[in-house]
Amino acid sequence: MKKALLLITLSIALILTSCAGAAPEEPSAPAEDSETVSLPREKISHYTDAQMEDKLLGGWVGQMAGVVYGAKSEFQYWGTIMPEEDVPDFSTLNINDAFWQDDLYVEMTFLEVMEKNGIGASLDLLGEAFKNSAYTLDHANKQARENLQKGIPASLCGHYENNLHCDDIDWQIEADFLGLIYAGDPQKAAERAFEIGHMICYGDGVYGGVFVAAVTAAAFTAEDILDAVELALATIPEGTEYKTVMNGVLEGYENGLSWEETWENVQEQWGNDDRCVSYYPHGANIDAKINSAYVLMGLLYGEGDFERSMTIAMRCGQDSDCNPSTVGGVLGTMLGFDRIPAKYKANLDKLAAKFSYTNYTLQNAVDTTLSLCKSRLTRTEEGWEMVTAPTTPMAAEQWPEAPEVTFSASAEKDRVTLSLSAYSVPGIGSTLIDFGDGFVAKDNVAGYRYSKNGTYTITCTVSDVLGNTVTKTQTVKITGATAVSDPDAGSYRNLAPIMLPICSDSLPTGSGSKDIYVINDGKTGGGNTDQYDTYCGYFGAHEEYVGYLFKTSCKVDTIVFTEGMHFGNGGWFAGGSLKLQAFVDGAWVEVEAAVSPAYPNGNSQSVFGAQFETYTFTFEEITCDGIRLIGIAGGDAGFISVSELTVMGVEAN
Repeated sequence: MKKALLLITLSIALILTSCAGAAPEEPSAPAEDSETVSLPREKISHYTDAQMEDKLLGGWVGQMAGVVYGAKSEFQYWGTIMPEEDVPDFSTLNINDAFWQDDLYVEMTFLEVMEKNGIGASLDLLGEAFKNSAYTLDHANKQARENLQKGIPASLCGHYENNLHCDDIDWQIEADFLGLIYAGDPQKAAERAFEIGHMICYGDGVYGGVFVAAVTAAAFTAEDILDAVELALATIPEGTEYKTVMNGVLEGYENGLSWEETWENVQEQWGNDDRCVSYYPHGANIDAKINSAYVLMGLLYGEGDFERSMTIAMRCGQDSDCNPSTVGGVLGTMLGFDRIPAKYKANLDKLAAKFSYTNYTLQNAVDTTLSLCKSRLTRTEEGWEMVTAPTTPMAAEQWPEAPEVTFSASAEKDRVTLSLSAYSVPGIGSTLIDFGDGFVAKDNVAGYRYSKNGTYTITCTVSDVLGNTVTKTQTVKITGATAVSDPDAGSYRNLAPIMLPICSDSLPTGSGSKDIYVINDGKTGGGNTDQYDTYCGYFGAHEEYVGYLFKTSCKVDTIVFTEGMHFGNGGWFAGGSLKLQAFVDGAWVEVEAAVSPAYPNGNSQSVFGAQFETYTFTFEEITCDGIRLIGIAGGDAGFISVSELTVMGVEAN
C-alpha cells in the first residue's frame, strides 16, 4: 500500500524561462532518385501503408517485450547493477503477459480519446477519461487522478503544489504512444507530450515523457539511434536537472566510458536524488531523470541491437521493467516488427487478447495509431510523407528548491491529530508547529490536546538547512475541552500530562489503533485496540521512531517501553539498531542507556516473542525537550508496534 497524499497549496513562484532553437539553414538541393532525401537541417521520408504498420507494430511490441523482460526485477536492484547471471532468458517468458502491465494499458486511455475525438483531442477530454479510469494507479498517476476527481484542472494536476510525485517516472512510461502518432516529427511529439504531461507530472517528470515521445517519433526517420537521441535531447532545455543528467550519460558514451562506468558516475551524483514522498528515504529511486538516464544508456550502448539495448537498461536497476519497455519501444520502432528477433515476439496474440481495463487488442492499438498518424501526414505518389525538422527545447521549469511539505490537522472534541510529511534535498533544518493557544512545538508532533474550547489556527513552518521555508496553516474547532489537572506537577512522576506524542508515521494502515494517544493511556495487553503500529506497506529497510515532545523542558532518567503485537512481517526494531535519543537545544542527540531486559537483536517474530513485552531504559538524568526511541523498523513490511511508552521525570523549572 502507499500512503494517501494530501493536496498542498504552497505559494511558490513558477520557474519558467523560454528557449529558442537556432534558425534552420537553407536546404541544399535534393539528391536525385532518392526515396529519402537528407538535407542539412531537414529530412523528408516516404512510407507505404505496410512499412508504417510494420514500424508501429514494432513500437508496440517492443514496449511489450521490454516490460515482460524486466517485470520480475522491478525495483529489486536499488543503487546496484543487476548481475549478469540474473538476466532472464526471454524464451522462458510470455510476451502476452504485457497485456496486464500499466506501461501499456494506461496509454490506451489516451489513445481511445484521440480515436473518438481526433489527434488534437483537448487536455480536458483526456483528463475526463483519466479521471474515470478504473485501473490501479500509484505515485504521480494516482495523485493526478485524485486531483481530477477533486475538480482540479487537468493542466494543474501534475503541478508540484498539487502532486508531490511530480518528478516520478509515471509520464515517462506512458508517452510512447505520442511518438508513434507523431511519427517522424519529434518536435510535435515533444510539444504534445509537454502539454499532456502536466496533467500527471511537472518539470523533470514532464521532460521524461517529452524525451520518450520525441525519441520514438525520431526513430521512424533517423539514420541511427544516436541521430534519434540527439533530436530528442534537443527538446529538453539546458539548465534543467534532467538535461544535466542526460548530458552526463551522452558525454560518458562519447568519451569512451563503458556503460558500467557511466552508470557509476550517474549513481554517485544522482543515485539518492529522489523527491518521491514514498521512496526517497528507503533506497529505491523512481525519479524520472535517473530512470531516463538508464533508458539513454540502453539506447546508446546497445548501439541498435534490440536485445543488448533492453538488457543494459534493465541491468541498470530501479524501475527495471519500465526502462527496457521504453528502450524496446524505440528500437522496435526503428527496426520494425519484422526485424525484431523472433524470440521476443513468439506466440504473440495480436487479435484476441485485450489490454487490461480496455477494449483494445494489439491490432486495435496498431490500427488506431496508424489512422491517427495518417491524419496528420500528406499522401504523395511516393507514399506517406514524413518531414523531420530540427527540434527546439520546451520551456524550462523546475520544482523549486524548497521543502516539500504536506500538513493536515483534524479535530475531535478537545484533541487534534496531525499529519506532517516534509522532505528537502539538502535536508530539513527545523520544524515549528504553533497551535494558536500560545504553545509552539519545536518538532513534528502527532497530536495535541487543547485546554479551552474555541477555533484555532495551527501554523506549521518547515525550513531546510539552506533557510528555504514553507508555511502551512490549518484551522480547527475544539469542543469539549477541559483543563488538564496535574496534582503531581513539580514532582518526579509519569510525565504524561505534559507530553505530546511523536511518530515517524502518523497515517498507518495496519491493524492497530489509529489513535497515537493509545501509547500513553495506561493500558496494555488488550489486543489491537491497545497498540499503535506503523504498518503502511513495504518500503524496505528504514528508520522509524516513537516518543514525545514536552510542553516544557524536563529532567528525565527512565522510560518504560511496552511493545504491541508482533506479526510475521514486523512490529519491532530490528538488528540491534534501537537507540534512545533526547531533544536538546533543537536537535536529537543520542543517550547511553541500560536496558532491562536486554532488547533482542534479530529480525524475526521468533526472536521478539509474541506481544506486549516491556523494556525499561535507565540513564543519567538529562534535561531535554523530548525523548524518543529510534531504529530500523523490523520485518519484511518494515514497521514497529507500541502499546505503551512511559517517561519518568520532573519539570526542569
